[in-house]
Amino acid sequence: MKNNIVELILKTPSSNNNRLIGVEIENIVYTNKGKRLHVNPSADYSASDMLIELNNNKKNNNEDFNYSIEPGGQIEWSSSPYLSLHNIQQEYNRHIDIFRKILIDNNLFTLDYTVDPIYSPSSIELIDNIKYQLMNNLFAKTGRYGKWMMRNTASVQVNIDILTKHDGEQMAFISDCISPFVSLLFSNSPYINSEPVGENNFRHKIWSQTDSNRCGYLYEHGILAADNLIEKFSDIVLNAPAIFSMDNKHSIKEFNGPIKNWLSLLYENNQLDNHILNAAIHQIFTHVRFKEGMLELRCADRPPAGYEFAPVAFWAGILTDNNIRDKLMEIFVSWDDLDRKLVIRNASSLNLENFGPQNKSMFDWINLFAELAIEGLSNRSHNLSINNESDLILPYLEIFWEKGIPGVYRQNESLNDNKSLEEFLKEHI
Repeated sequence: MKNNIVELILKTPSSNNNRLIGVEIENIVYTNKGKRLHVNPSADYSASDMLIELNNNKKNNNEDFNYSIEPGGQIEWSSSPYLSLHNIQQEYNRHIDIFRKILIDNNLFTLDYTVDPIYSPSSIELIDNIKYQLMNNLFAKTGRYGKWMMRNTASVQVNIDILTKHDGEQMAFISDCISPFVSLLFSNSPYINSEPVGENNFRHKIWSQTDSNRCGYLYEHGILAADNLIEKFSDIVLNAPAIFSMDNKHSIKEFNGPIKNWLSLLYENNQLDNHILNAAIHQIFTHVRFKEGMLELRCADRPPAGYEFAPVAFWAGILTDNNIRDKLMEIFVSWDDLDRKLVIRNASSLNLENFGPQNKSMFDWINLFAELAIEGLSNRSHNLSINNESDLILPYLEIFWEKGIPGVYRQNESLNDNKSLEEFLKEHI
C-alpha cells in the first residue's frame, strides 16, 4: 500500500516535464443583511444554489476551471493548471466577473478575510454531506478548533507539479521550513467574534489545534530532512485515523481505525484504485502535503482583495528555480531542531520583531525570502520565456513594507473608522 501511495504521488504530469501550477481560492459569502449565506438548499438563496449558478455560467462560457463549496458554504474556485501565473490570473478574472454578477443579483457580498470576523462556528450551518459530517464528528474529539477550520476559514492553496522524486522531496522540505514565515507574511484574520485578534495569527492557531494526527508541519510529524520524505509522508497517511472510508464502488462510509486498516481490506481483495488512494491522501491537512503528481502549499491566508496571487507568485519564485532552491537548502540544512521549533512558535504571533534563527528577526527573514522569491521569478521569466510574474507580488510587498501584516493594520483601520464592523466589511470589498 505504501508503494501505491508513493507511485500515485510521483505520477508523471501530463505536461511532459513543463511544470504547471494550479491555484485554489476560497471566499466567505454574506447576505447584505450581514448574515452568513445558507449552505444547504432552503427557502432562501444558498451556497448550494450559488454553486449551481456558477457551474452553469462556467459551462455556458466553456471554461475549464472548477467550483466547489466548503463545509460552511465557502465558495472555492479552482484554476486550470498553467505554466504562467498570468494565464491563471486571466482565468481568475473571468471567474470574478461571473461571481460578482451573481453576488449583485442576489444581494450578497463576499469577504476578503481568511477567518470569518463575526460568526462563531456554532452559528454556521454545516453542509449536508456525509464526508463532512463524519469530519465534523471526528474533529469535535481531536482538537479545539476543528469546527472553526471547517466553517470559518478561507485560504489560497497552490499546487505545483512534481517532476521527479528528488524534485518533490526538496520542494516539500523547503516549503515546510519556510511555511511559518509565509503564514505571517500573508496573515489576514484581524477579527473573530467581532473582536480584534491582537497579535494572534488566528488561522495558524486554528490549524495548529484541529487534529495533530493530520495537521501541522511535516517537521512536527518527524520529517526532518528531504531524504525519503515522500515515503515518510506516506506513513503519515497510513497511520492517521480515517475520517471516512470508501468502498470499491466509491461510496463513503464511517470507519474506525487508521487509514492503513481501511486500505488493507481493499488491497487484499485487489480493489484499491487511484480514486480511493486520493481519498486517503486528502484526509491529511499538513501545511505542505502531496497530491496526485503534485505538491500542495496550504499555509497562506487568503490575502485582501486584489492581492490573491501574491502568495502564488511567492511560492512559484521560491520553488521552481533550482538556483533559489540551492540557496534555500544551504540555509535550512544549517538549522537545528531549536531553530525549527522557534520559527513554528513565532508563527503564532503577529509580532515580526520576534527573533528567529541566527538572531535575525522574523521580519528580516521574511524580507530575505521575499527577495529570493523575486529573484526566482526573474529566473523563471528568462528560463521559460514568459513575462515576469513579479508584478503579482511586488504591490503586496510594498504595502507590507509600508503598513505591515494585513491582520494587524486592518485591525487599526477598522478601529479608526468609527463604523460598525459590518459596515466596515461592506465598504472595503
